[in-house]
Amino acid sequence: MGERRSTIKDVARMAGVSMTTVSHALSAKRPVSPETASRIQAAIEELGYVPSSAARMLQAGRTLMIGLVVPDVSDPFFGSLAVGVEQAADESGYGVVLSSSSRASERHARYFDLLRSRSIDGLIYVAGDAGRDPQLAELAQSFPVVLADEWVAGFDRIPLIAADHRMGGRLVGEHLRALGHRDVSIISGPPGLRSVEDRMAGFRKVFPHAAVVAGDFTEETAARATAEHLASRAAPPTAIFAVNDLSALGAIDALLAAGLPVPGRVSVAGFDDVAFARRVQPPLTTVHQPIDEIGSLATRTLIELIGGAAPLSPPPRPVELIVRESTAPPRA
Repeated sequence: MGERRSTIKDVARMAGVSMTTVSHALSAKRPVSPETASRIQAAIEELGYVPSSAARMLQAGRTLMIGLVVPDVSDPFFGSLAVGVEQAADESGYGVVLSSSSRASERHARYFDLLRSRSIDGLIYVAGDAGRDPQLAELAQSFPVVLADEWVAGFDRIPLIAADHRMGGRLVGEHLRALGHRDVSIISGPPGLRSVEDRMAGFRKVFPHAAVVAGDFTEETAARATAEHLASRAAPPTAIFAVNDLSALGAIDALLAAGLPVPGRVSVAGFDDVAFARRVQPPLTTVHQPIDEIGSLATRTLIELIGGAAPLSPPPRPVELIVRESTAPPRA
């Protein structure tokens, strides 16, 4: 494995200045004090620094900062995606400005303003609802934008980096059917999201008549909806598929509160395979999607756009069913 090549960030860190100041010293477009220039030159020589494509972009007026808008950074899924974005950005000499929109467009309007003012070079956008954001529509006409995880209506020409949600739903359905389940229910997510629709469509390929319980990706709503679903039935379903892991956790809480052991009376499966999925009791059967990889690929795609390329959306990333202890054959 080759030795890591020094970046403009390394030079800036060693010289005790900003990356922009290093750029000014290299390009001679703006004055830099002799003392500062000397420190920068010493750092360049000690590190053996050779300007990268990112450094050349900074010299050309780029900020080497990108924006990331997610619905809720407290959600473990979006936190993991942000880690993937930050790691890939750092490898390319970029920084990341993060916005947790909390599913309210007003909260990230200022990040669109950053694009307009060219304070950031591009934007990775993760939609939290199915509504088309007019600000995003305007920006996408003239600024680099990449969608991650979630399709947005009307933006088919914007690169989308996402998992194969339909395949994941089908894998859960096939697993439960193989265990012998026939009476199953689904806890859905926010209405209109393509990812939710695809997960449910994949599951319904196997269980076309599964009952649907309305959810919104949160543990609290799933727990309440599961309790109401149980109260409306003469007998509980033998299995529940929640379209994300937080909803699965809420369903388990409600089932245990109702005296229904998991998986002894009701099996539960989720989707995402966030960090807590293997630590809850019982450990959660779920669909693993490559969250870090989605974040990294979205970042690399955005940097290509910033550099003037026109990358297309890659095929959906493959997913994998992780079978743990929350699913079992139905009780006879």
